[in-house]
Amino acid sequence: MTISVIIPTYNGAKKLPNILNALTQQTYQDFETIVVIDGSTDNTIEMLEKENHWNLKDFKFIFQENGGRSKVRNFGAKNAKGELLIFFDDDTRPQKDSIERHKNHYQKFQKTILVGNPPIQKEKTISYFDKYRCYLNYIWVKDLSPSPFRIQTPFFTAANCSIPVSIFKKLRGFDENLTDAEDFDMAMRAFELNIPLYFDIDNIAWHDDFVSCKKYIQRLRQYNQSHEYLSKLKPELLKKYPIYIPAELNWKKKIVYSFFGNHFFVDLIDNNSLFFKILPTFLRYKIYDYVITSLSKYYNNRKLD
Repeated sequence: MTISVIIPTYNGAKKLPNILNALTQQTYQDFETIVVIDGSTDNTIEMLEKENHWNLKDFKFIFQENGGRSKVRNFGAKNAKGELLIFFDDDTRPQKDSIERHKNHYQKFQKTILVGNPPIQKEKTISYFDKYRCYLNYIWVKDLSPSPFRIQTPFFTAANCSIPVSIFKKLRGFDENLTDAEDFDMAMRAFELNIPLYFDIDNIAWHDDFVSCKKYIQRLRQYNQSHEYLSKLKPELLKKYPIYIPAELNWKKKIVYSFFGNHFFVDLIDNNSLFFKILPTFLRYKIYDYVITSLSKYYNNRKLD
């Protein structure tokens, strides 16, 4: 099975060397690498033209006008020669056996989709908030084992995944009407066509996605808006595979969420305040939960600064 590794990037000149170096260290090396530049305005092209020490077997980069996540991934797939497409985000670092694990999966599970694990590396964390997001990843995936685990409800992340070209074409790629939630949409469409999705918790691509609490909440707000758009675009699918809807709050919880739904707490989190340093970890994380849930779901119109 021939393999194409596709890395979409937007203004990723500082990120790309990390993933390209990680690819040179893979235990399996028989693959082509395609960096797809999504209308970047930084020096990505100059960096890729100048830096040629990665010694990847078959390396190229291509450029398209800025079109967003779905279009850039589809463009990479159209220019790929491989029978298996492996997608990595530009801020990931696949572990040495990642590509080999993707390849080996299809020797046993043909005509499926494999989702890898893109956690934040605990050893790289600095802030308490980074450590909290490591904890979130652990909570999200701890029940998705042993590997490979067949996913029972639509779940998909394009930060670390693989899909045979035949399946990709059957699904008509990523929906280019979507600029976010395109991964969840693909998972729903795969379920509709009875295409199995598997999750491999041990297929790790470290995700160097270190953001502030404020930025994280903004991202969640955007993601919620994308799901709302998706529900209008494909109402029948969303009826069958409903997204998480926050429960109604009783008066006690309204007081709690309203209290913590304040940018004052966001500032404390992002400043690594002494207030959080003296708290036990479980209590610190509980407050983080309240702040994030409140400002991303219940009081998402409140200002963050």
